[in-house]
Amino acid sequence: MKSIIVVDDDPTAGKILVRMLRADYRVQAFVSPRQALAHFMEHGADIVITDLKMPEMDGMELLGRVKEINSETMVFIVTGYASVDGAVRAMKMGAQDYLAKPFNPDDVLVKLTRAIREQRLEKQCSSYRQREDRSAGGSAIITGNEQMLAIMAMARKAARTDSTILILGETGVGKELLVKKIHQWSPRRDNLLVPVNCSAVAGGIMESELFGHEKGAFTGADKTRIGFFEMADKGTLFLDEIGSTDIRLQVNLLRVLQERMIYRVGSPRPIRINVRLVAAANQDLEEEVRAGRFRRDLYYRLSVVTITIPPLRERMDDIALLADHFLQKYQHINPSIRRISTAGYGVLQAYKYPGNIRELENIIERAMIIETTDTLQPESLLIPRRERAGRDKINTPAATDRPGDIREMEKNHIMAVLAACNGKKIEAARRLGINKTTLWRKMKRYNIQYP
Repeated sequence: MKSIIVVDDDPTAGKILVRMLRADYRVQAFVSPRQALAHFMEHGADIVITDLKMPEMDGMELLGRVKEINSETMVFIVTGYASVDGAVRAMKMGAQDYLAKPFNPDDVLVKLTRAIREQRLEKQCSSYRQREDRSAGGSAIITGNEQMLAIMAMARKAARTDSTILILGETGVGKELLVKKIHQWSPRRDNLLVPVNCSAVAGGIMESELFGHEKGAFTGADKTRIGFFEMADKGTLFLDEIGSTDIRLQVNLLRVLQERMIYRVGSPRPIRINVRLVAAANQDLEEEVRAGRFRRDLYYRLSVVTITIPPLRERMDDIALLADHFLQKYQHINPSIRRISTAGYGVLQAYKYPGNIRELENIIERAMIIETTDTLQPESLLIPRRERAGRDKINTPAATDRPGDIREMEKNHIMAVLAACNGKKIEAARRLGINKTTLWRKMKRYNIQYP
């Protein structure tokens, strides 16, 4: 229950407010501003309601003192001498709102409730902004792959519009990272990107999480709560693993996309929203539609722009770039490690990555812990292999899922790096961690012909 301090040199006015508010708040009234301030310094309060005209200390001074102690405390200025000038001055000094005597109970309660709701929303939004700020440093998409570059160009064009985007791809390919870039490229970049993993929320409460609920809407709903759609207003809402939603929720999502309005659980009142929706799935949604597990009309609404991110095994030229990136990212684990050996690159190039980029990142992070030299060697890149018996086993890289020894892996890797560098040998040597003479010697040894 929120706490309120009422300050008014007229005891009757204080008593009226106490009677008006005590059913929903913990209220304490003072006729002395100094006593009220002393109480506030010791015990604090969520809200201070203070008269404007008082002989001991006027409301403006008390407002300033309260804000110095706790800037988050909401202060309401009350006066029987209602004037526009007084209201403007109070608001400029940080007052939440302005109340005039005689009190209208409905007006007072509505203003308090609205202020508390807005403050709660701001705190939730602030939490999301902090998460976005913390992750912004790692939001670059590392690629030199032509298909991925074309995908990013398409995503950048789509970002300028408010069209719904559907992103498809296996787990770990970087769908959420692309969504972050789309939001950063969009006109909504200054507002929130709110990510929601649909498979991580139990079906029974997903509607409440997305649309919010009113107090008393169901057992345990002890207060009104906004949902993710309201939180993302004027920003972007990202629904990850949209294919895991049930048919009932899909109907509600379709209605939101059509009407641009939501209804909180337990409320008949529509709330208009301004949200850009991006959805992602790791399964074939067209197959889900044919199987009757996903609504065809919702699929068409979501797939105005469809982007399919290829798995890492189809982007082999990105493996060296990503491995170097993750080595830099986790260098704090072992600062002495500066590079990956040529044979190590070969091992990484030979693996098929069922877990995609996320798995490659885990492999590099683990290798940074295990490696004892200044270079990541094949022996520290413990890559899992699917055994014939059907169980996973951790093996040394000599037993990868592509035939050939370390020499064959090294040859394949050099060829891949040369291709990624368009045959530029100085750049290829830099990426390989060797000098140009050594690269020329290895190309001659393996009979690699590159103009």
